[in-house]
This record gives sequence, C-alpha cells and structure tokens, in this order.
Amino acid sequence: MRTLGLFALLAATAAYVLLHPPEDLAAGCGMLRACPVDFDAWSGSELSFEDAVVEELRADDMLVRRYERGGQVVWLTVVHHQSRRYGAHDPRVCYESQGYAVEPLGHRRVGHGEEALTVSVFRAVRPRERRLVYYWWVTGGRTTPDAAAMRRLAALAGAVGGRPGGTFVRVETRLGAEGEVAGAEALDDFSARVARALPGVLAPAQGRGGG
Repeated sequence: MRTLGLFALLAATAAYVLLHPPEDLAAGCGMLRACPVDFDAWSGSELSFEDAVVEELRADDMLVRRYERGGQVVWLTVVHHQSRRYGAHDPRVCYESQGYAVEPLGHRRVGHGEEALTVSVFRAVRPRERRLVYYWWVTGGRTTPDAAAMRRLAALAGAVGGRPGGTFVRVETRLGAEGEVAGAEALDDFSARVARALPGVLAPAQGRGGG
C-alpha cells in the first residue's frame, strides 16, 4: 500500500508540474516579452538565470536570450528596474565572480545617424575562453554607457514627472578563431538592431512611477 501511495503521489506531482510548469523569470514577465525573437537573420531562443541570480538583481522584468545568425552566436540580457536604486549595477563584477579577468576597452559607437548609440565595451578572459561584451542603459527615453549618468538621467526624468527607473542592456559573444574584429562586427550589427527595437518594447513603462 505504501508503494502504491508513493507512486500515486509521484504521478500527481508530475501531472501538476506538467500542467503548471515553473515560470522562467528570465523570459520576460511583462513588457520585455515583446522584445523580438528574431532580428532579421538573427534567430533567438529563450534562456534562463538561476533563481538566486534573479533574486539578487531585484528586477521588475528581465529577458535572457541566445541569438544565432549562421555560425555566429550572441547573447542578449535586458534587465528593467522601475526604481533607479537597483538599476545601475556594474556588469563586470558578474564576470569577475565567475573567474574571468576583465579588460576594459572603453566606449564604442554603434549604428548610424540619429539611431547611433555609444556602448561600454570590455573583454572577459579566462583559460581557453574569451568573450566580448557591450552594455548600456536606457532611461527616460535616452541611452548612456555610464552607470552614474544613468542615475542622473533617471533622477531628472523622475523630477519632471517621467519614468525614474532604468533598463540595462548587455550583448556578448564568444570570441573564436575568427578573432575580435569578427566578434565586434557581429555585436555592432546586433546591438544596433536591439537599440532600434527597444523604444517600442519599453513604451509601456513610460510614465510609471518608481521608488
């Protein structure tokens, strides 16, 4: 009887999980679900973060995806905070905690004309692996590669009755035999596409209050 009862309990648990799958908190729980899964030739697939990482970020919404174009692969992370208190973390710390040596490479201009933006760049290196990382913030409809500037812009937006929070964007690629030039070209193209799409994705957050 105990064995039958155990099997019945396991079957009930499996059925519940099947009918109520755990929510992937990194797949966008709100407006970030509207982020395009495909950017022309770039085709995306959902990824996930560990629950502990999600909790540490204290995000109101977040999205993590892998995009592929031919043999090129990039990863996109978007983290949105309604409150500016939590939105300006330093992404380099995440890599250092995973054993990477972080090599800052300054700023880089991505895109053309009015849609161009400036991103911060660093190289993350550990034995047998190198990654190239671009990142920037969006707040009050403006972009900046600097965390301190993000805080100032968010404060200004809040002071005039706008949205005082911010959105962190990071794109990265693993550097292979093609070298860093090819990696930068891939990130340039992908980052420009993401930057063009984000204003529409973030539109629902405009005008909301924050802490």
